[in-house]
Amino acid sequence: MQYSSTGALRLVIIGILVVCPLGLAGALSLEEAESLAVARDAGVAGIEERSAALSESAVADEQLPDPELRFGAVNLPVDSFSLDDENMTQILVGLRQRIPRGKTRSLRREQTETMAAAEFEMAEERRREVVRAVRSAWIERAFVERAIAIVERQQSWFLQLEDAATAAYASGGRRQHELFRIAMERELLEEDKERLRQMGRSWDAELGRWLGPQADAANPSDIPELPSLPPKQMATVTLAGHPTLTAQTRRAEAGKVGVDLAKQQSRPNWAIDVSYGFRQGEDRAGDDRPDFFSAMLSFEMPIFPKNRQDRRVSAAMATELEMKSLLRDRQRIIRRSFESAWADENVLEQRIDLFENRVLPSALANVEATRQAYRNDVVLFDELVRSEKSLLDTRMRLLRLRADHALSTAELLYLTGVSR
Repeated sequence: MQYSSTGALRLVIIGILVVCPLGLAGALSLEEAESLAVARDAGVAGIEERSAALSESAVADEQLPDPELRFGAVNLPVDSFSLDDENMTQILVGLRQRIPRGKTRSLRREQTETMAAAEFEMAEERRREVVRAVRSAWIERAFVERAIAIVERQQSWFLQLEDAATAAYASGGRRQHELFRIAMERELLEEDKERLRQMGRSWDAELGRWLGPQADAANPSDIPELPSLPPKQMATVTLAGHPTLTAQTRRAEAGKVGVDLAKQQSRPNWAIDVSYGFRQGEDRAGDDRPDFFSAMLSFEMPIFPKNRQDRRVSAAMATELEMKSLLRDRQRIIRRSFESAWADENVLEQRIDLFENRVLPSALANVEATRQAYRNDVVLFDELVRSEKSLLDTRMRLLRLRADHALSTAELLYLTGVSR
């Protein structure tokens, strides 16, 4: 029932996000894109199905084996094959119930349920990965849009400069090489814009991978504002709950149960047999022969454990140690990724502040001064071009810093699990 509800909910989410944003608003927001990508991702669905399958298997693992029905003839004489010639001839009907050794059934269920819980955590991990991937593609696509706008703004200025220089050249006020230089700079900007468009097509394809046909409704026109991060100390605490670590913890727990399960091999399997034998004919006194009832208890005798049970226990213990080693390794990876992303976040914030409050204002002031000096024939045309290109480079670098900062935030949100 739980699995069916999850699948139905996914279909509802897809329907809402496909119909409502396209039919009413006409554009897909980042938050809607994240939900749509998670809802339609086959990876999430596959892991959830695997978790559901393990949960169902866990119930079956605890059940007793099916009883065995025994039916046949016993002590049948081969000379006559008659059922009433011999006293011991009987038609036998019996049942045998096997009972697995020790706590095997409950331990198997516990182990399978633990593996199902691990898969459930991996489904959450996949959701985080999908959201991070959509955010990254969205940020990069928005960077391309903003970068193209900056280039077009610079192209527009060079176009105005070309008109002014052409008029001045016609009256003898400018040299011809300045017109050639302006045309060259415009062509270089056009090449930059085409390069950015190519990048944009790549990120459009990435969004299409996650959003399908609804990717056309995505509108990453500006670098998005992502959810705020908690203080570092609080964020560090959340790392222990990262689904990758939780899933590996569950696997380590399943490995421990596997050791207990292997130890059960030193205990015997049991079997209970009950049977009823029908006899035909009469005894010497002329009375009907009585039927027979039999009951038996049998069990294994694991008296040579060295090369079977003991080795299985050793193998299970090695598997448990492997799971614990993988857990420690992934803990180190998650912590290292967090520390690196947090450091990047702080450095990028400082660099953005530097560019916004010092570098960009200086570049703007330099361009204004150079333009004024050029109009007054105080500086050469090459100096004007250099100042304009410096301003363009400053704007592009600031835009890249903002995009990198958003990407770093997306990584930290993936690691800490902070939601909107």
